[in-house]
Amino acid sequence: MENNAKVKSLSKAISILDLLSSHSAGMTLSQISAELSVPKSTAHALLSTMRDRGLVQQLSTGAYSLGMRLFEYGCAVSRGLDITAVSRPYLERLAVLTGANSVITMLSVDTAVSFDYARSPSGVQILPQIGERLPLHATSQGKLLLSSLSDSRVRVILKGAGMPSFTPHTFVTSQELIESLDEIRENGYAVEDGEYKIGLRSVSAPVYDSSGELKYALTAIGFFRRKDSEEFKEAIAHTVEEAKRLSQALGHDINS
Repeated sequence: MENNAKVKSLSKAISILDLLSSHSAGMTLSQISAELSVPKSTAHALLSTMRDRGLVQQLSTGAYSLGMRLFEYGCAVSRGLDITAVSRPYLERLAVLTGANSVITMLSVDTAVSFDYARSPSGVQILPQIGERLPLHATSQGKLLLSSLSDSRVRVILKGAGMPSFTPHTFVTSQELIESLDEIRENGYAVEDGEYKIGLRSVSAPVYDSSGELKYALTAIGFFRRKDSEEFKEAIAHTVEEAKRLSQALGHDINS
């Protein structure tokens, strides 16, 4: 019973951190308690412990926000990801070749998380923030990452994450999305055509590690005129090629 209580407390603490991550200005104890439906006493105890460990900080207003210890953890994770250093030249080259911003993303439970990007010379600034969580069902990154999983696993993920409609073009049923994954697997890339934001288009190609596992999505994202335009077709070709080169740099044998 005691161990179960400790696990539940850890889960609540993580929920608090998740909540604070989407409120950069901070939240009061009352707001946190109400949002997570936990007693103020419980929330206060957890926040006090995390504050003492640097995971959260208390602002002059009394509100709570994420602490610097999390930034330190994030830096440690980044240092451990050789992909961050290795991918940089490929991101930069893709941005130049396509005239669009480029992003590299990985699967994190039930979302796609971007961890590095390169801005295009065009000056168009459409980019997810580093660490931003993107919906799997409505982005080319997410759909590409889902295509590496079994249909049964995809259903479980989508059931837990939900499939909110962002635009009239968003997939809203798991069956509809799963049927599209076969085409992604066959083509070797995924396309987003206004499914997350109207007018926004992107293409994502798979990046494999040395074991041959699809680990990352390399993406070109911008306001391409049409999905069937020569501009977008060229962006697809460049993205696929740079993803192959990055995979090779990570030790993947593209001929295997």
